[in-house]
Amino acid sequence: MDTTSTLPNFLGLHDSDFQFIKRYRVLLEAETGALAHDFYEYLLSHPVTAAVFRDFSRARLDALMQKQAEHISGLLASHLNKSWRESMRKIGALHHRLGIKPSWVAGAYILYWRHWQKVLQDQVPEAERNALRDALFRLLIGDLMIQLDGYARASRETDADRLALFDVLLGVLAVPQGAESQRPEALLLQQICEALPRKSASVRLAGYVVSGAMGDVLTLECIAGLPLPTLQLPKNTGDPCWEALECGQTVIRSVEDPHAPEWIKNLHNRVKEVGIFPFGEEDLRGAILIGAREKGYFRRVGSDYFHAFAHLGEMVLQLRNQSLRDPLTGLPNRTLFLDRLEIAQTQALRNERLLGVALLDLDGFKQVNDRLGHAAGDQLLLAVVQRLQGYLRAGDTLARMGGDEFGLLLPGLDNVDSLGVICERLLASIREALDIHGEAVSISGSLGITLYPLDDSNASMLIQHADMALYAAKDAGRDQFHLHTLALDEAVQAETEMRVMLQQALNDKRLILHYQPIVSSAGEVLSVEALIRLQHPEKGLLPPAAFFSALDHPSLARSIGRFVLEMALRQEEAWRREGLVLRISVNISARHLLDARFLDDLREILANHPDIPQNQLEIEVTESAPLIDMAGAQVLLAACHRMGVRVALDDFGTGNASLTYLQQLQAQSIKIDRSFVRDMINDPKDLAIVAAVITASRMLGLDVIAEGVETAEHAALLTKMGCSHLQGYYFSKPLPPEAIHAWSTRFHPILRVGDVSTFMDILPPILEGHTLRVQMFLRALRHENPFPAYTLEEDAEDYCHLGRWLRGEGARIFGQVPDFADLLTRHERMHQFARAAKSLLDAGDTEGAIHQGCLLDQESRLLLAELLDMTGQNRNRHPLLAGSLL
Repeated sequence: MDTTSTLPNFLGLHDSDFQFIKRYRVLLEAETGALAHDFYEYLLSHPVTAAVFRDFSRARLDALMQKQAEHISGLLASHLNKSWRESMRKIGALHHRLGIKPSWVAGAYILYWRHWQKVLQDQVPEAERNALRDALFRLLIGDLMIQLDGYARASRETDADRLALFDVLLGVLAVPQGAESQRPEALLLQQICEALPRKSASVRLAGYVVSGAMGDVLTLECIAGLPLPTLQLPKNTGDPCWEALECGQTVIRSVEDPHAPEWIKNLHNRVKEVGIFPFGEEDLRGAILIGAREKGYFRRVGSDYFHAFAHLGEMVLQLRNQSLRDPLTGLPNRTLFLDRLEIAQTQALRNERLLGVALLDLDGFKQVNDRLGHAAGDQLLLAVVQRLQGYLRAGDTLARMGGDEFGLLLPGLDNVDSLGVICERLLASIREALDIHGEAVSISGSLGITLYPLDDSNASMLIQHADMALYAAKDAGRDQFHLHTLALDEAVQAETEMRVMLQQALNDKRLILHYQPIVSSAGEVLSVEALIRLQHPEKGLLPPAAFFSALDHPSLARSIGRFVLEMALRQEEAWRREGLVLRISVNISARHLLDARFLDDLREILANHPDIPQNQLEIEVTESAPLIDMAGAQVLLAACHRMGVRVALDDFGTGNASLTYLQQLQAQSIKIDRSFVRDMINDPKDLAIVAAVITASRMLGLDVIAEGVETAEHAALLTKMGCSHLQGYYFSKPLPPEAIHAWSTRFHPILRVGDVSTFMDILPPILEGHTLRVQMFLRALRHENPFPAYTLEEDAEDYCHLGRWLRGEGARIFGQVPDFADLLTRHERMHQFARAAKSLLDAGDTEGAIHQGCLLDQESRLLLAELLDMTGQNRNRHPLLAGSLL
């Protein structure tokens, strides 16, 4: 009877599995020759197997290697069909005649598995890796079964014990896949152990032990037949299980041996000898335990089948090891980290030493990953891991918890000071620049730590406390470590209560918006800023300071942001129905801005209010968002600009990257933080900072809004310095929405605006820069220097030096002058001449290009003359118009 005629079905292999294997066949067949060579090297490296091939010629060995290579390729294409099964049975019979034992055959499949595992890890997409691994595992098991079937037939062994062993092997391996939540390979050893005492009259006990997370204790995971006490076998105790693992060979121990351990002696009168068959490698190893009712059992039946079981155990441990380790770095993953943490807690109590439990997060990793790509990000992670491992002590554990977050176990600490030394050393190692894809990359790390048993919590809570400390380290400025304390617990509890209060207020519709007017330097009310308030049932109306940090919490940032946008635009519609047109500024939290759904939220809410022009909405962005992800902030703000929504950079001047914001972010407004405005009259440093921000913003064509204007003196000074917009209690405190219309009706201009010359202080450097750029362009036509930027691009008119001023401050001052529109037209014509000149130059028409350059020069001189006339300056004496620019 063909016992394997439905073998693929028994193994849970279907046509879809074989098609899946076929898709990756080319990758899996690569280097089959080298794999076959490795197989025979494996056989020749062991004396007992090498003896079989002692008299084989080189040519015969080469032929066998070729056959082995053909077997690898054939197996992938076989579908385990009838002709393949017959062929494999013949090979199994041949192996028997050659003296090749089943355990050696199983060893070949281990080599196949290791080779394919590397292909899976390196060349197969992660999304398909597990499915392909499962199909290959079953294919290998099926082929092994067929060969063993052929071997059994050839041996004509009638011994009931051998047949029973084979029946166990065949029966267990043929079990189809069960529920999706249960990986069949994880159940193999358990099924073997349960089947052996039931099917073999000579086997009284079957079980297996596996090393734990730290690799220094063997634990009994399964036992069938006779009961055994719970086994915990520490290393270096002389136990025969460790003896078998250390020597890598089977150990047979009689229960009558006076040196046998107690757990074996306790089997007296029920078992005569115990066979221990090791498997696995490195820190994850195990051994199958077989208790026989008669002495000499293993010698009589041979240990081949048990070695085959052990090889299957090695496959199981390889899969288990993969499930416990991060595939990129090879570090323990979160599951293994938790396992080791529980063991480390026990050891810390036993040794009366402190255990450091830490979480490490890389500051700036996301920016590197986004800018240089995921391959560079992976290289960066590997480089950081290598550095960290170089500074860790023996016995420390480094695990990858996910993304760019790592876990650390630091056992054996004498005191907190020794912990500080280790943490500083680790952070310093991360701080050193790394060469990633030829570029010097610098990042830093933040560490959160708690100490057990000072923090007498379970493993899960220890990690939670380390996470609290990690966020405290980030909030304190990053690139540092923070130790969990009771005070931190209390702060986190207060944050939690604040978050619950805010969430409840949102649910109960107790969040409201007040609006603070923003006044132009001409005394006009142009816009308002929406400011959130919380109506507390007991404490009354609460300002944002009472719940500010909760606004950017992951669970609230988006819902609060959507609420504020919707309420602000709804209020704008109500004012428009009353005849009041105001631009509304809305504060957007960093987390909501960088949320992948932010632009969809913005488009959806704007679509709900189609009568409101999109440029009547301005989103205010604080420095935290660009600091977290500059590249992401750039993309998002550019998208807002294309939609027509204005952008304001809030609290400008308070962060360490403010000048970078001016350079890299698309914005229409700058808001000078109140901390500089408040003391500018008395503090020369504050005055210098305010003047610098105003001047830079005006040259870039940006609106400048000074926050915190509280006195007439502040308002007058800011106006004289060219600040275009003012906001503060001098004009109005934040008002409820129903009070804005009445306030705007009562409001009268209270500022004295100087004459036009007051605003011309920044024009000379802009005109000087414009003139030098024209000269550079003309020289570039003669190949004397490169073309200047913002000259030839499609939108160059909006971004060149003069263009920014014309569309910014120039439009505010002279926008109502009839001739100003002609200036804009002439400026656009200059850039048209520039593009035409470059096109002719590229076509080889140098003379035509120079002619277009002359026209550009003429337009530039006319533009400068008309602009000087408009600003009341004497064109005849102005140095920029003295002589030709050519």
